[in-house]
Amino acid sequence: MNKKEFLKELEKRLLYIPKEDREDALGYYEEYIEDMGLGEDDDVISKLGTPKDVSREIIDQCTQKHAEKVKESKGVKGKFTVVWLTILGFLSLPISVPLAIAVLAFVIGIVVAIGAILFSLFISSIACIISGIAGFFWGIFVTGISQKIFTMGVGLLLIGVGVLLGTLILWLFRGISNLVFRRKVKKSEE
Repeated sequence: MNKKEFLKELEKRLLYIPKEDREDALGYYEEYIEDMGLGEDDDVISKLGTPKDVSREIIDQCTQKHAEKVKESKGVKGKFTVVWLTILGFLSLPISVPLAIAVLAFVIGIVVAIGAILFSLFISSIACIISGIAGFFWGIFVTGISQKIFTMGVGLLLIGVGVLLGTLILWLFRGISNLVFRRKVKKSEE
């Protein structure tokens, strides 16, 4: 995740804290990233952690800061801010964990479905090739020249369909794996 994406996600996660604290935190992390020498396209997560973790730290610090202000000022508005930030901290955890599990289950389901489709097509191509070979050799034992030619022709046709289907499946598998690995390489370069 580059600097711009990181700061945008962090800003989303800090939407419910006071505006002044949010602007201070975003300004601090923007300067901090620049001081670290990270460019616009460098991976920020490997150095700072995820925006989710960083936002939790900021919310905790903000809560502590406002709690200290409340002790000093004994004001009602300050107490409300501390209570609100504490509630936000507690509420974010039960929502984010099931959501992460649901997203993970969805991704695994898609991968398994694609794998099952490719596997079934691969088995179908092997079945076509085997039945084509069997049909071709069965044509030798069939009586009548026209029946021999027909049976052997159907066997050759099945072999061709199986090879074509197998080639198509290998082409699809390579395309999908190149797409997945190319994206991983691009993400690691950022």
